[in-house]
Amino acid sequence: MDIDLLKGCGTTVTFHEGQAICREGESGQSMFVLLRGKVNVIINSFSDNSQVVDSLQEGSFFGEMSLLEGKPRSATVIASTADVIVLEVSQTDFSMLLLNATSITYRLLLSLNNRLNGMLDRIEEKDKRFVFKYRKNPIYATIQKMDVRSFDAIAKKDPDYVWTLLKYLSSSLEKLNHEYLQRIDL
Repeated sequence: MDIDLLKGCGTTVTFHEGQAICREGESGQSMFVLLRGKVNVIINSFSDNSQVVDSLQEGSFFGEMSLLEGKPRSATVIASTADVIVLEVSQTDFSMLLLNATSITYRLLLSLNNRLNGMLDRIEEKDKRFVFKYRKNPIYATIQKMDVRSFDAIAKKDPDYVWTLLKYLSSSLEKLNHEYLQRIDL
C-alpha cells in the first residue's frame, strides 16, 4: 500500500486501547485505514448483547460503508492495542483518492468483495436460494472477473462506474445484514 499517497488523502489520528474510533448508529462522513495496531468490530444491532464480529489488522479499511451509502455507522470499532493509528479519509478526500490512487481503490474494492463473499459463503451453507440472487447480479459478476489491470482501465475511462461498483458492494453488505443475518444465527 502506498502510505505516502494515502497520507495525502486524509488525517492521521491516534487512539488508545479501548477507545472507540467510531460508534454504531453515528452518522459517518469518513472512512478509516488502519495504519498501526489492531481494532475490534462490534455490532449491537440484532441483540441486546454486543458481538465482536471481526478483528482488523494494519492495512484494513473500515467505515467505508457509511461513507459510500451516507447512512449511519453499522458497527462500533474499538482500538484493541495501544496506540492505534488510523488515517481518517473524508468524503472530499475519498473522491480524490478514487481518481488518483486506483491501486488503493482496487484494494478497497477487493476488501468489500471479500467481506461480501465471506458472508455469502456462510449463508450459502444454510440457504442456497437466498445467495443465488446476489451471485447472479451482473455487477457482482463483473467484480468477480476483475483484476487490477481491468480495474485500472475502468477507473481511467469511467470513474463514476468505480463508484457504482463500490456502492453495490457496500449496499449488498448492508442488505445482507438487514435481510438475512437478523433472521438466523451465523
